[in-house]
Amino acid sequence: MISTISNHSESLDLGQLGANSSHHFLGPVHGVLPTGPNGLAAFNTLQASPLDDAQARAVILSYNYTLDHQGLASNVSCIYDTQSPVMPSRVPNNTYVLGVDGTCDGLVHVFANETPILMPNTDNTLMFWACMSTPAGGEDPVYYIYLRGRERYATAIGNITCTVSPTRPAIFPVMYQSKADIFSTKELVGTSKPGNITSMIIMRALAQLGDIVLQSQSLQSNVVAESIIALGVQSLGLSPNKTSETYLQLYAAMIQGILVNQVGTEGKLSLFYLWSFRRSHTLGSYIRRSPTRRRLHLVCAQ
Repeated sequence: MISTISNHSESLDLGQLGANSSHHFLGPVHGVLPTGPNGLAAFNTLQASPLDDAQARAVILSYNYTLDHQGLASNVSCIYDTQSPVMPSRVPNNTYVLGVDGTCDGLVHVFANETPILMPNTDNTLMFWACMSTPAGGEDPVYYIYLRGRERYATAIGNITCTVSPTRPAIFPVMYQSKADIFSTKELVGTSKPGNITSMIIMRALAQLGDIVLQSQSLQSNVVAESIIALGVQSLGLSPNKTSETYLQLYAAMIQGILVNQVGTEGKLSLFYLWSFRRSHTLGSYIRRSPTRRRLHLVCAQ
């Protein structure tokens, strides 16, 4: 999150996602699942390449390659609001549980079950709701995320409304560098208009984001809220008890990171947007087809 408002870089360990070894992703991930000889084996659609040959690797001091990958291009912006559609309600005969419900006037509910969601009734409660616009005339859908702090969080967090738009399947060139053992993304080279399947996947990711926020609630505090507050206090010198535009940037970065990586990690986009490389081409032949977009650079021993 902090990389979005400073000069820091993100570093993601891909070992837990099934990579050949503990490789890292430097910079924004954009929801891509890196493939190729050093990427995630389960998603590698390339045939054998020169890098798969042990004798060829023996004379290579270093190498890098760039391949186009499927990802998700999105924009999230958050504001403080005077009102919120998120509504807490008391549960009859139970003072330990709080009901959380919300309205989506003129919009579509993200949660399939619109009955109140139950969570611990504490003095530090972070509530969540989400809605989606109904696209008309070929417009992209717009997603709305509502966060509402209760009791102490009413001052520290308040009412936050986040807008997620546009959100489109996109192609990002991803470079692997063997010397540093890292992947990194470049500027996107194209997007595709979202269809019904894309909207369905993003809606599910939003529902899962809501589950993360709601299930992070304990009797003492909310883990998501406390993580944002701790990051703001320790790294950015913010007050833990006051709202700030910088906190809004942190919430936007958290939402964007969870959404794009939830979609990417599930690998759902690869089922219906085949913009990446094809099974019928080797790494070398694929690179030769478009040298400006897909490159392989080897440094061999003399």
